[in-house]
Parts: sequence; C-alpha cells; structure tokens
Amino acid sequence: MLKDSQGKLTLRPSAARLLESMRDIGYSFESALADIVDNSISASASSIDIVNDISPGNGPYLAVLDNGRGMNSDELTRAMQHGSRSPRDIRDAGDLGRFGLGMKTASFSQCRRLTVVSRAGGALEARCWDLDLVISEDEWVLEVLDEGEIQHLPLVDSIGPSGTLVLWQKLDRLDALGDEPDHKYAAFNELFGRARAHLALTFHRFLAPEHDDPKAKLTLRINGAELEAADPFAQACTPFADAHEVELLRMGKGEIAVQGFTLPHHQNLSTAQMAALELGATLVETQGLYIYRARRLVSGGNWLGLSRRSELTKLLRVRVDVPTSLDSEWSIDVRKSRINIPTAIRARLRPLVQRMTEAARRPYTYRGSRHGSGTGLSLWVRVEERGSVRYEIRRDHPMIAALQDAVGSRKDVASILLAIEATLPLETLFSDIASTPKSVHQQQVEEGELRLLLAAFVEAMAPGKQTLPSAIAETILATPVFASQPSARAVLATMRKIEE
Repeated sequence: MLKDSQGKLTLRPSAARLLESMRDIGYSFESALADIVDNSISASASSIDIVNDISPGNGPYLAVLDNGRGMNSDELTRAMQHGSRSPRDIRDAGDLGRFGLGMKTASFSQCRRLTVVSRAGGALEARCWDLDLVISEDEWVLEVLDEGEIQHLPLVDSIGPSGTLVLWQKLDRLDALGDEPDHKYAAFNELFGRARAHLALTFHRFLAPEHDDPKAKLTLRINGAELEAADPFAQACTPFADAHEVELLRMGKGEIAVQGFTLPHHQNLSTAQMAALELGATLVETQGLYIYRARRLVSGGNWLGLSRRSELTKLLRVRVDVPTSLDSEWSIDVRKSRINIPTAIRARLRPLVQRMTEAARRPYTYRGSRHGSGTGLSLWVRVEERGSVRYEIRRDHPMIAALQDAVGSRKDVASILLAIEATLPLETLFSDIASTPKSVHQQQVEEGELRLLLAAFVEAMAPGKQTLPSAIAETILATPVFASQPSARAVLATMRKIEE
C-alpha cells in the first residue's frame, strides 16, 4: 500500500488471489475454447487447429494453432497483459475482442499454465503465465521464453510464416477418472463431445459464409477432423426455411439487422435434418432470438422476454445482428455469452417479433369455431368454445352411423364416444410431438389393417353396392390415414369398381 502527500492510497491487487479468483467467472470448457477461437478470427486466420495430447513429462495439454497475422515481441507482451484493451476503445467491425481479458481468463478457467507462441514474419516469440509462479511470488510475473525453451513446446514446428499457438498446460480441471493416459483421453473426448456442437453453432457464419466467398471461409479442425457448420436457419438444406424480410433498426453509432426464419415443418424433413435443426435439444427449446456480434453468435434460443416459448412458434428463429460499435449499449460480458437488449431497441423489436410469431403460428391454427382436423373424411373435429379448445369425434361420420346401426342403440354408442373423447391423452401427445415429432407415426398401418380400414369406410359410405362413385373414392383416399399410404388407391380398386 502506497500513500502520497495528498492523502490518497494506491492499492494494488494481490496477483495470486486475483488470478485464482478470475478462474471462476463462469467459463465452461466450450465457451473458453470459443474465446480463443475469437482471437484467431480477429487475427484474420483462415485455418485453426485445436489439438489435445499428452506430452511426456508434462502431462496432458491442449493447443490452438492458427495461421493468422501473428504478433511481434511487443504485441505479444501487450496481448498477455490483463486488460490489454479498454472496452471503450473503438473496435474494428470484425474484431471479436471486447475487454482484453478473454484469452487469459478463458485459459485460466481450464489450466494453470498458459503459453502463447507467435510469429509475425520474423522469429518466434513466446510468453507464459504460470499461476504457480505468480502465487509463489504474489507478483505479476510474465515469463519470456528463450529459443531453447520454445523449441521444447509441442506443435511449435507447425507454426507457419505467420500465426499463433495458444498452449494450455497443467490442466488441473480435466476431470479424468484416473491418472492413466486412457483416462485423460476419455476426459478430453467427453469435453469435445460438447465443444464440437458449441463451436459449430457459435461460428457457423464463418465456417459456412452466407456470400460463399472462399476467402472468407474459416476451416476449423479438432484433432484433424474438420468441423461442419451448424445450420440454425435451415438455409443450407432442402427444403429450406422461409426467410422473412430484413428489418433495419438504427441506434446511436450502429445499425441492427433483424430477420426471421420459419423452419420447414418436421413432416418435410428427414430424421437427420430434424436432429440437426434441433441443435441438441428440441425445436420448442431452441426457438427465439439468435443474437450475433460481428457474425459471432452471442446468445441463441431464447426470446429474452419479447415472447414466450410455445409449441405454435417452435418453427420461428429470429437472427439479430449487432455491430461492435454498440457493445456498451448491449452490455456484452467478458465471456460474450450474456447480453441485455437496450430498452429503446426492445420497444422496436417487440412488434417485429409479434408479427413474426403470428406468421409462424398460422400453419397450426384454424379459422372459425368448428373445423375438421384434416382433409377427406376425418373422424375428428376441433371445437373452439368460450376461449377453450376441445376435440370431438364426428357424430355425423358414416362409420359412426354404421356403428350405431350395428349396435342398435344410439345411446350406447354415444357413451363410448364420450369415453374416448374424455380420455384422449392430450398431455402425452403434446409432450411427444414437442420433443420428438419424427417418432410419432399414428397413421402407419400394416397392409392387412389398411384393407380392413378401407373396407369399413367403403361399406359405411356405399353399403351393399358393387360400385363406388369416384367422388366418394377420392374423399376416402384424402382422409389422413389413407392419404399417407401409397398403396391405398390400389387396394381400394380391388374392393369396388370406381365409377367415373
């Protein structure tokens, strides 16, 4: 503690205690990795390799190697300084940095020794933070490695004419089952299982640029395997999403671009396409705003108070592009994972989101108060009454009429229908369709069952006849249970002669 002549105190923080505290500001393994990738992208890297291995004598390590512009001696020293840049500094449009803390805090959340080796057209330069050394001296001791020490580091020989290697060692938070190498590799595999999906989504607009410029494409590899971009807005698949108009919102020093995407219905997607769009959860859980800063995803799959998650809006995702010039207004944190929508923008976003959600609901809603649940001769009808909705079996359906004739008592049939309606498992149906819609196949029937069903419909519609009018045949075939069966028309033709 130092005191000057004017009665002011200078309080320097304890290096040991502060750095240990900074390890727990909330980084996960995948968000820490993303922060290192941010630096590589900001350095104009087009190729990034993430590698993990075990070094003889030094234990497991993780390395991030890029071919960016690299740093000279002074630049590297500044980059290793905590708070190397002020968040008030004006950032380039493509600069993914924010506070000058990301690389250090992200690294210390996972390891106790951070080494950065870089080349900017000249000799290799290396700096190292070792938390054990900082703690032992309780001072901000940054090591400057000489040429001999640099040559003993893993992957140094892979650095090109320009580029940077970020090396994590002393991985004390690698949660391995034991100390054997196989245990360490298994722990890495588990971490990368989550990290792959996170990086593929966070950087999907770099991995697969919208404008298809090969020079703008980032190649990101994990242990040699190239990472494929996620496609949250279904723009790279067939069928693709319905893209809404781009809306521009002006705020202070920047312009915010907002665009909605209504995803294809699950019935039009393959199982693999559906799984990819669910992003590891469900469509209900991943609907909402996807907010980007300089094309990098900051927050995704949340309405942030502008709407509610709903089964009816699960196909809607809204992309919001925020420029780096508005960082302070949007309160983007060190980890680039928390964001706060300014009140002025929230007021302008709300009606846009409301209009988009109404459009997304339209395929699921009905006009009027009483409507059949599908085309053809449906057995069910949807009834709206005094703000509530229920589903009833159509009492005027020919098969119900035939059942009543067979039983001989309308009252007995009515009781059975009421029992079926009252015990319809709506909650279970809703849960199954919301979580795994591709697994619900109520309309799939075997060939024998199909023939029995068709026979029942035909007899109910044209009892005792040898022919069937084509209009009635088409009505039967348009009924959902038959419309999804390619062989239904051929089976029907074997039962009755179709009159034109």
